[in-house]
Amino acid sequence: MVEIIKENITVFKISIFFRKKISSLQKYSILKENIQGGINFMKNNTTDTKKPSRQEKVQALSEDLEKSIHEFMNGEKYMAFLSSMSKFHTYSLNNQLLIARQRPGATCCASYTTWNRLNRQVRKGESGIKIFCPAPYKSTVLRDAKDPATGKPCLLPDGSHKKEAVERIIPYFKVGHIFDISQTDGEALPEIANELTGDLDSSQKELKDALLKICPVPVTFQPIKGEAHGFYRRDTKEIVVDSTLSEKQSLKTLIHEMGHAMLHSTDIPDAPGDVSTREVQAESVAYVVCKYFGLDTSDYSFGYIAGWSSGRETKELKASLETIREASNSMIDQASAVLEKARAAKQPLEQTAKAVQGRCM
Repeated sequence: MVEIIKENITVFKISIFFRKKISSLQKYSILKENIQGGINFMKNNTTDTKKPSRQEKVQALSEDLEKSIHEFMNGEKYMAFLSSMSKFHTYSLNNQLLIARQRPGATCCASYTTWNRLNRQVRKGESGIKIFCPAPYKSTVLRDAKDPATGKPCLLPDGSHKKEAVERIIPYFKVGHIFDISQTDGEALPEIANELTGDLDSSQKELKDALLKICPVPVTFQPIKGEAHGFYRRDTKEIVVDSTLSEKQSLKTLIHEMGHAMLHSTDIPDAPGDVSTREVQAESVAYVVCKYFGLDTSDYSFGYIAGWSSGRETKELKASLETIREASNSMIDQASAVLEKARAAKQPLEQTAKAVQGRCM
């Protein structure tokens, strides 16, 4: 009887042992399935959430930029872009296009840290304007060393070329963010004297004098028969402006013809051959310069821009915009420098006049 009881107890223990093993195996199997499921989920979702590299961001922005160029080729959008170019004339063409596309009404842009230095704070939730920022880096390369006296390669005792380490700066760009002043709050900014101030007639004459000083060709004012306000002679390299025009129209015509002189001289090998392109470029330069200096631009119209740009490659349109940017930027900078110098020279005379007037009172 005792033996039977012992056998039953042994069988019972063995049964419990195997039940635990089976239970453990089942739990292990379930755990394994859960782990594998988690791994598969992470694999399937890692690609979607992977952050693009810096180079991928630059490439994506570049492709988006190229596609947007044709969007600006209609009258109103083109004029709005030229207005943006006048406000951000120191920016590259790429960044001017990016600002105009992302925030058409932008007037004054800066980085987050710059706004902080100016005691202005970017409002919470504002999205930055993406632009290209230069981020060059240094790289060391080996090259054949040369004798500074003879310019010949330096040789080692075994006859091989001696090497020297040279540091090079590799140009590179990254995507940065800027914010328009309308996206910030804080202290008012000091006014920038872009626009002509004081008596309109006298300020226009000052600008006209400055432009005549920087004009690359001689300018003649004389009556012109017909409807033309002025013209640029490519053969003799001179500008003629109708002397019967009002001061305002005379100034705007001068700027237009200076655009021709700067861009379309026969000495420039890649100057456009077709008249329509030359007119688009000269008129665009005149608009940007006039807009910058605060001259009336209400009579400008670019309704023909869509027809002119139709069928042209993006590369050609971008090259033309770059030409307009460089010419208007050059004219603005040179004229501004002459105006600033003239105004600086006037200050001592004005102070002397005030001092004399004070003694006489």
